[in-house]
Parts: sequence; C-alpha cells; structure tokens
Amino acid sequence: MIKTPKFWLKRNLISYLLTPVSFVYFLLFYLVKYCSKRTRISKPVICIGNLIAGGSGKTPTAIAIGNILTDLGVDFAYVSRGYKRKDKKNAIYLKKGQKFDAVTSGDEPALLSQHGDVFISENKLQTLKKIDKNEDHNVVVLDDGLQNNEIFSDLRIVVIDGQIGFGNSLLIPAGPLRERIGSGLSKADLIVVIGKAKDGLLSNISDDKLVKAEIVITNLEKFKNKKLMAFCGIAYPNKFFSFIRQNKLDLVEEYSFVDHYCYKDIDLDNMLKQAKENKAILITTKKDWVKFPKKYQDRIDYLDIKLEFENKDKIVGRINKLK
Repeated sequence: MIKTPKFWLKRNLISYLLTPVSFVYFLLFYLVKYCSKRTRISKPVICIGNLIAGGSGKTPTAIAIGNILTDLGVDFAYVSRGYKRKDKKNAIYLKKGQKFDAVTSGDEPALLSQHGDVFISENKLQTLKKIDKNEDHNVVVLDDGLQNNEIFSDLRIVVIDGQIGFGNSLLIPAGPLRERIGSGLSKADLIVVIGKAKDGLLSNISDDKLVKAEIVITNLEKFKNKKLMAFCGIAYPNKFFSFIRQNKLDLVEEYSFVDHYCYKDIDLDNMLKQAKENKAILITTKKDWVKFPKKYQDRIDYLDIKLEFENKDKIVGRINKLK
C-alpha cells in the first residue's frame, strides 16, 4: 500500500513516463465500456460518482443525498462495494442504525449506515436486482457507480473537490483520472463542487448542472482553544490538516497514513503517547475513527462534519422528478 503520489496533483517526469501505461488503461476502459450492456431496474437509481481515484468528497455527498431523501419521505437504500473491507467474499446488509464492524464492512458503508440501510457487495448489479424485488426500498443510492458499465442510473451526480479538481488531468496511473474529463462530465446530470473552486475549474461545468457545496464541522466548539494532534488515512491527508487550520484550530502535530489504512494498536498507542507528551487532544476523521476498537474510540476524538448544499433546491427538484 502506498500513499497517493504527489505527481497526481502536479505533473512531473514520473507522470510523463507513465503516460504510455495510461494509454493502455484508456483503451481497456473504453473496450469494456463499449462491450458492456447497461441493465435498468424498475426503481430509480441515484448514482454518486467521481472522476478521480478518491478524495473528492463522495461519501459526505451520499450522506447528504440520503438525508434529503429521508426529509422527502422516500424509503431508500445505499449500495456500496465496501472498498478495502476485510470480508470481500460475502454480501453484507447493514440496517440503518445497527451496530457494525467497520473493518469487516468497510469504513464508508459504516458511515452510510448511520443514515440509511446499506447493501455491501462486490457485485452491485446483482445487489440492485435483489433490491428491485424488495418492497422495503423505493430508491437506490449507488455509491461510486459512475464508471460501472453494467448499471443504468436515473440520476447521475458527479462530485468534485474544488481545490483538487482533476489533479494533473492525466489518466491512471500517470494521474488520478478514472476516465477522461469530457466524457465523465457529459454523463453527469448534476455536478457537486465542494469548497472554493480553483482557477479554471468551473469553466468545465455548465451552470444548469452546477451545485456548490461546503463541508462544515458540527462539533467545532469542542476543539476551540485546545491543542490538537491530528492523523488520518485518506487519499489526500493535507485536505484534512488544512481544513483544521482553516477553521482556526490549533494544530501542533500531524500524521498521515495511506487511504483506508487499517490501524494497528501500536500505531494508535504511539500517537496517544505523543499527544499526552504534547498535552494535546488526538483527533482524526470519522471515517478513520469508526474502524477503531472501543478502547481507542474512548480516547481519540474526531471532527464531525456534514455537507451543506448552496442550491439544495436544484437537487430536490431533480429527485422529485424520479418519483
């Protein structure tokens, strides 16, 4: 496991050397795409996707969409692959609010299950067919399905981080793109841009599709005037550390791990010891925190966040058309 390479954000010699491999990826991606047939189920499918490999804010967006559906009185279920989960062979069903093992189910489904029922499976199409026969759910929210060529989605929402954007705009492995920018954006019905957009980003997005959003901390007061030591295992850890500073919190130390890192006791013990020596509170993301044994959850805190849409009515309007 390696951390997200720096050249995914800014091109250098390595990214150019990997460009021929990206061309092979490009050919394979479109070969699979044009050889695949999309299947449509009878219930509306809302796809939450992105163009880059991790770090766009897909999970907070999926949660926010689920909360909108709940407010509208719509019974829905999430479908997730459960990336990096321990049990990859078996399908898992998490009922909303039930206790979970985030290491077994995956950290993202663990977060989603606090807001709705979650079906976790490597075969998303098979899972959708199963839900289609179940009268308990009227809408499916597909987590990370934009590049899935087997499933027809009724509403496709592409999520973009305003500062990361499309990284260096190159395809995997030379860059973070999972498909070409033009083709990805053309598939989107709505495009959620989170945070302040860097120069030139919004020029790729039409106003009728654009939905601006912000991440806000819901437990900010808890950490004001406190010394904080932060760590995380996400695709772009500097996003988390910068976010802490932007909210004028006192960050004295930071540690980063690979995305979806499965923490060992020694990792957490060492950081707790360091925090005690610094007389600081040890904090992380909720996505990381849900994977800890309870003995560590009681000693480590997390920033609780939520996504707020600036033009929520645009999303509500599109969802209402699905009914």
